Amino acid sequence: MAKTYDLWADISNTPQVHVVRAIVSELNGYSIYVTGFKRGETEQLMQMFGLKGEVFGRDHYSPLLKSLSFASRTFRLLYKAPKAKVLLSFENAMPIPAGKLKGAKIVLMLDNDLKFIGKKPLFQRIESRIKKMADYVLVPEVARETFESYFDTVITYPGYKEHIYIADFQPDSECLDQLPFEEYVVLRPESLTSLYVMHNESLVPELLRLFKKEGIDVVYLPRNEEERKLAQGFENVYIPPKALDGLNLIYYSKATLTGSGTMAREAAVMGVPAVSFFPGRMLLAVDKDLVEKGKMMHSREPREIVEYVVQNWVSHKKPNIHMTKYVKQKIVINLKHLMEGVS
Repeated sequence: MAKTYDLWADISNTPQVHVVRAIVSELNGYSIYVTGFKRGETEQLMQMFGLKGEVFGRDHYSPLLKSLSFASRTFRLLYKAPKAKVLLSFENAMPIPAGKLKGAKIVLMLDNDLKFIGKKPLFQRIESRIKKMADYVLVPEVARETFESYFDTVITYPGYKEHIYIADFQPDSECLDQLPFEEYVVLRPESLTSLYVMHNESLVPELLRLFKKEGIDVVYLPRNEEERKLAQGFENVYIPPKALDGLNLIYYSKATLTGSGTMAREAAVMGVPAVSFFPGRMLLAVDKDLVEKGKMMHSREPREIVEYVVQNWVSHKKPNIHMTKYVKQKIVINLKHLMEGVS
């Protein structure tokens, strides 16, 4: 008889590596199975942080190939997935059918409420319907309203998912030895192929031009070759040849800018000047909350963004360590209760 694991965690992007690592570190005595999806530096980070698991399927820049890849991996998981009491997944629906087939309780950890608001492409609507199969949905308190209108069983937690793994963060300046300059900003481009983003023009080239004019060096973190091309010809840009520890990279930066959200939230939680240039018509509830609290700037105006960075060059603040540990504890307790409640 095949082994039944306490928890199966499926990882489909780089932030999820940190979340799963933080959760797993608190689950001594529980059996855990991990699977991964090749997107950005996900596979490299899983190896870097000792998350052993099978990684298969890969992301694509083309929306059509992306949809086909998601569908293919969903079917592969039907026979490759383990038997587990609980499946923990995030912003993707790929493992859910397999989890249901194997009798697992499906727990989704979500914070992107925009995927459930307004008119969406066909594939996005299909993905949302699959997510509705979840037994439990863990979401930030600030996003409760949207998720409760769509899911039956919503469990909320304070803060943001980034608190979960920043709770264990210990700064290590060794990462600076791998960079060609001492002072820098971190720049992550928009995820323009994400199905919930109705926009196709990147601010990256103009931001890089303005940073060059100001004499500011940039650590640029593209996910794929198309995003890498946006930085061609800029001498003030460094693209790491392999995955680096993103949290240390952010912590020692003068500012962190991203078009997708996660890295700006990580920076905000750590007290680093944070800028989101997310291209959607609306902000995620978590980002809106940080903007309203003055912990993050949001803008699609390159000059305004660069001016903000220059004005806040030395304005790092101390992170709220108590809050990070409290949020992590709440998540781990909820997962333990769910695993122990399954016979």
